[in-house]
Amino acid sequence: RKWAEIIGQAGQSIDILKNQDVIRSVLNILQTNTSVATSLGPHFFPQISLIFLDMLTVYRMYSELVSSTIAEGGPYASKSSFVKLLRSIKRETLKLIETFVDKAEDLPHLGKQFVPPMMDPILGDYARNVPDARESEVLSLFATIINKYKAEMLDDVPRIFEAVFQCTLEMITKNFEDYPEHRLKFFSLLRAIGTHCFKALIQLSSQQLKLVIDSINWAFRHTERNIAETGLSLLLEILKNFQASEFTNQFYKTYFLTIEQEIFAVLTDSFHKPGFKLHVLVLQHLFCVVDGLTEPLWDASTVSYPSNAMFVRDYTIKLLGASFPNMTAAEVTKFVDGLLGSRHDLPSFKNHIRDFLVQSKEFSAQDNKDLYAEEAAVQREKERQRMLAIPGLIAPSELQDEMVDS
Repeated sequence: RKWAEIIGQAGQSIDILKNQDVIRSVLNILQTNTSVATSLGPHFFPQISLIFLDMLTVYRMYSELVSSTIAEGGPYASKSSFVKLLRSIKRETLKLIETFVDKAEDLPHLGKQFVPPMMDPILGDYARNVPDARESEVLSLFATIINKYKAEMLDDVPRIFEAVFQCTLEMITKNFEDYPEHRLKFFSLLRAIGTHCFKALIQLSSQQLKLVIDSINWAFRHTERNIAETGLSLLLEILKNFQASEFTNQFYKTYFLTIEQEIFAVLTDSFHKPGFKLHVLVLQHLFCVVDGLTEPLWDASTVSYPSNAMFVRDYTIKLLGASFPNMTAAEVTKFVDGLLGSRHDLPSFKNHIRDFLVQSKEFSAQDNKDLYAEEAAVQREKERQRMLAIPGLIAPSELQDEMVDS
C-alpha cells in the first residue's frame, strides 16, 4: 500500500521523491522485498512482476536526481549524505533484481521477460552517468544474468558491451586505486561473457577485441590479487576458446607475441608471485598451441623460419636475453629449450620455470613460498586427511569450525 501510495504521488510530482522520509520508506520497502526474494526464490515471481516496472521508473528518477545533484554541486556532492541516500535506493533496486534472478531456478522464460525492460533504465543510465554516479552493482547484475542464462544472452551482449565497456575502462585504467568495486565486477562481467557468450567476442570489431585483450593484460598486471587472478583465468578461457574456433590462426598471429611478452613481464617481476600457477598455465598453453597453427607467427616478408616453434624459440631467447642482462646467452638458451622440451608435461614445465626464477637475481634473495603454494596446499590436505583417519587427532570443535566455514 505504501509503495503504491508513493508511486501515485511521484506520478503527480517528482519532488515527493526528494523527501528524506519518503526516500527511507522506499529503501525500507526494497530491503524487505530483497529479504523475501532471498527466502522465496522462484515463488517471489508474482510480487516482482507487480512492482518491477515501477521499480525501474523509481530507479531512473533517483538516478536523474543523483546526476543533477552531482552536476550542480561538483565532485564533492557525490560524497554528501543526501546523494549517498539516493544511491542506496539504486543499489537496493539492483540487489533485489540480482537476488531474484539468482534464486529463480525453474523459470527459463524469466530472462526474456525481465531483461529487455532493464536495458535503458539500467544500462543506458550507467552509460549516460558521470563516473561518480555509476553503480558497480550494474556490472555484477549483468554478470549474474549472463551466468544464469548463458547463450540465451548472446544477442544482448553487444548492447551490454556498448553501455559499460569503454566508460568503465576509462574509470579504472587511470591508476590502480580508483573505483575498486568497479574493477573486480567489470572483470567478472567480462569473464561471464567470455565463458558463456564467446561467439559475441568473435563478432566484435578488431578494435573492440583489442580493447578486450588490452584490458585483460591490464587486469593481470594489477597488484590486487583478486583482479589479477580474474584477468588470468579469463585470458586462459579466451585462449582455449579461440584455439577451438575457426579464427585460431588470425587470433594468435595478432596476439601471441603480446600475450607472451606480458606474461613473462609479470612472471619475472616478483610482485605477482601469487599468480604463478596461472602464469605457468598460460605460458604452457601458448607453447603448445604453436604446433597447431597453420600460418606463420612471424612477418613472412622480412624473415623466414622452418616452423612456428623455431620462431617462438628465437623470439623468447631474445625477449629473456633483454630482460635478464645478468644471465649469459647460453643460460637463457638452455632455459628456453627446456621450456619447449617440457611443454607437454605440466609438472616438468612448472619446475623448469620455478628453477629459472629462483636462480635469477630478481628472486634469489627473496621469500619465494608463493611459487610453491600449490604443492604446499596439496601437502597440507594430505596431512589433514591422514589426521582425520586417526580418531581423536583433530578436536571436534575444529571440525565444527570447518563445517561452518564451508
